[in-house]
Amino acid sequence: MISSATSSTSRSSSGAADASDMRAQIKLWLRTIDALLVAIEQTAFEVRSLGDTTASLLHDLRGTPGKGGAAPSVRAFRDDLGQWPARLQRLTSTGIVLTRIAASYRLHTTVAAFQSRKGAARSRAKLHRSSARRLYKLSIQHGGAFLKLGQMLSSRPDLLPAAYVEELSKLQDAAPAVPFREVVRALEAELGRPLAQLFASFEETPVAAASIGQVHRATLHDGRQVAVKVQRPNIESLVGLDMDLLEVFIKALAQGLPPLDYDTIVRETRAMVSAELDYTREAMLTQQLSVFFAGHAHIHVPAVVSELSTRRVLVTEFMPGRKISSVLDELAEARSAGDAGAQAQITDLLSRVLEAYARQVLEVGVFQADPHPGNLLADEHGNLTVLDFGCAKQLEEGQRTRILSLIRAVVLRDTKQMALTMEAMGFRTRSNSLAGLEGYANASLTQMALVKREGGGFASQLEMVAGLAEFGRFVENDPIVTLPEELVMLGRVFGTLSGLFVHYRPDVSATASVLPVVFAALARSIQREQQQAA
Repeated sequence: MISSATSSTSRSSSGAADASDMRAQIKLWLRTIDALLVAIEQTAFEVRSLGDTTASLLHDLRGTPGKGGAAPSVRAFRDDLGQWPARLQRLTSTGIVLTRIAASYRLHTTVAAFQSRKGAARSRAKLHRSSARRLYKLSIQHGGAFLKLGQMLSSRPDLLPAAYVEELSKLQDAAPAVPFREVVRALEAELGRPLAQLFASFEETPVAAASIGQVHRATLHDGRQVAVKVQRPNIESLVGLDMDLLEVFIKALAQGLPPLDYDTIVRETRAMVSAELDYTREAMLTQQLSVFFAGHAHIHVPAVVSELSTRRVLVTEFMPGRKISSVLDELAEARSAGDAGAQAQITDLLSRVLEAYARQVLEVGVFQADPHPGNLLADEHGNLTVLDFGCAKQLEEGQRTRILSLIRAVVLRDTKQMALTMEAMGFRTRSNSLAGLEGYANASLTQMALVKREGGGFASQLEMVAGLAEFGRFVENDPIVTLPEELVMLGRVFGTLSGLFVHYRPDVSATASVLPVVFAALARSIQREQQQAA
């Protein structure tokens, strides 16, 4: 009887807790929907207020001398006013879709209360799939920051349910091309000369179309083959609005995602997407990396044609090669067919990818933060070209020093020092304890063991999934609530690269290419510490 009563009390307490949790989730979704609607309403009110502003400016226009043309303030307003109909239409359609997605999750929370656990899980999986398809269609339709963030999220299975990753992966090559006449108009306006004066030849069909800009192949009058990257018209005016809505959307999903510091992730993503609008910054970083890798036999970054590059146009030398995923897929097929040399080629190519990023991070302090297949080219000789430094992260000296300290602790398998370094970098767990970080250090070292204990080789996908599930249970108990900004994009990069290794399974020797880079950087760090101590 006592046992039965205790069991009954336990079930009652559990049920009360579940009910309390359900009410909390419902409140969360209602706040999310309210936030989305407020964003739409605020912009609608902004449009309404344009009427008063129009009247005022028209009054100014009447007093403007005819021969001098419209006053600068009036011209600026006229240009801005011309963009508002499209902007309002974009806000309305995107806001409605995002609100529907958020509302669907809110309704699921309520419906799940009346379902079995298995039934709720099935309906949640179905909801993830339908919502992911909605987000995919929205990104295709509107482009801009929606497309860019969708592409970025597609390589983050640690952040999103599998259905989102699968659907959004289709966005990697999905950016619609800008009509050629608009490309010509943008080029001539930005560079101040007719197209024929700028280039000896210019291919109308783009080589690549991305979310922020698109690339055309051209020939300069001196015979050089170049890649011309032209920013999409009006993209700047759209990105801010897109990011505001997407920020609310990501926060809406956060309740059902792994517990992470989403505020930092969203803030860093916003900064990186905004930085991509400045081709002047991209030109500077591209040239810096081009000079750095100039003497390398197998790793290249294109040189910048500075006299034709501006804030909205970037011209670089044209680099030969194909998407790395296409080359690796062919080599993997050849390996399966019995080609003995294909495995060595896969290993060589992926070792160059790993070396390229290790050198960027540890030696230059600048790294390309968007390593999707279109930004990594492989030529017929197995040489690697890294493209597109619009999405690039610069690391200050202090950040690089802390990263090196963490690497040193990892190499030594010193979990105590790993925890101390993580604390210094800004990691914080929910328990806000060093013991919590030390637990993460132990769990991370376990996950880094991608080599089998017996016989060598990389772990199977099944082993990786099992290990990640165990790590996920640890994260649930004491989640990280604050992340250092410098590691948000760095984690994304090396998470993507580890996915390449697991999928294409090179020899373990592929990782050996980074050891000289790591040890040289550690030696320099230790030498600096000794000099400072002296």
